[in-house]
Amino acid sequence: MYHFTVMHQNEQVARVWISDDHLAVRIDKLVPDSIIQPFGGNDLSINRVYNFLKSSCYEDGREDLQEILRQAGLHDNNPWEWNRITHGVTWEDDLWIRFEGEEMNWEDVRWRR
Repeated sequence: MYHFTVMHQNEQVARVWISDDHLAVRIDKLVPDSIIQPFGGNDLSINRVYNFLKSSCYEDGREDLQEILRQAGLHDNNPWEWNRITHGVTWEDDLWIRFEGEEMNWEDVRWRR
């Protein structure tokens, strides 16, 4: 089971459970649909989770993608693995991923200071 909490800064916005075979998903929304809820609406599918995770990865067509992946210790642009390393933090927003068993907060993961 793959389990994580989507955070907006230090606020929990959704909890996600994905089966080991990546075929089943459960999403518990902890805040109403809004700009900080990445799973707004009724589509709570595995594809929706995959696209959310993929949005935190580098674009597949980047010329320097293989170098970036090599530096991260990855062989391909796998959203599951990339988010495990980066916590889904991007420069553009305040959403990030806290994995089960972690005690991290926004101050631990944010890029901008």
